Amino acid sequence: MKRCLQKMWVEQDAVLSFEWTMLLTLLVIGIVSGLAGARDAIIDELGDFAEAAQGIDQSFSLAGLSIDFDGNGTADFTTPASDFQEQAKDFVYTDCTRAAAPIGQTPQGVTDSDS
Repeated sequence: MKRCLQKMWVEQDAVLSFEWTMLLTLLVIGIVSGLAGARDAIIDELGDFAEAAQGIDQSFSLAGLSIDFDGNGTADFTTPASDFQEQAKDFVYTDCTRAAAPIGQTPQGVTDSDS
């Protein structure tokens, strides 16, 4: 019995498989945490982009135009003036917070202050 235990103590056949298992475990943990960080950064940037797209002002104003082709003093072609004023609104988009990460994401209204 003592001899059998001594042989098992010096046996090293599974040492490499244990090392590979530990290495792959650390590698997977690193990849998962890196992807989670990248996901959060991408979501934040897309939220900033959505807020910027909502903030584009599409107001315009065009002056009327009258053209006298034959020079007799009367307008042969006339276009009316046109304008559009977009109403200013307070845009709020929905962002996911990381405060409740173990339980899940809870949506909340966020106004971005990085601008």
